[in-house]
Amino acid sequence: MLDWLADTWDAVELWVAQLWFPVQFALVMLVLLPICLGVAWLIDRVVDRLSALLAPRYRAEPTLWGRDADEAGQAHQDSAS
Repeated sequence: MLDWLADTWDAVELWVAQLWFPVQFALVMLVLLPICLGVAWLIDRVVDRLSALLAPRYRAEPTLWGRDADEAGQAHQDSAS
């Protein structure tokens, strides 16, 4: 069913294997480097989105007295009046 794909792959592989090594290297870098960069970018975006969705919704570090800044400011204003 996919014999044409296997035949094409074998032909391209044979063609690349017969090239001079610096040409092989340049060809692989021109093709493989953009693909790897794109996949890395995609993985980074997916991980960022998933971590944003799964991250806890609270503050990891409390403020100096263990209150939020708004509560601390409000308590200070109440005691001053």
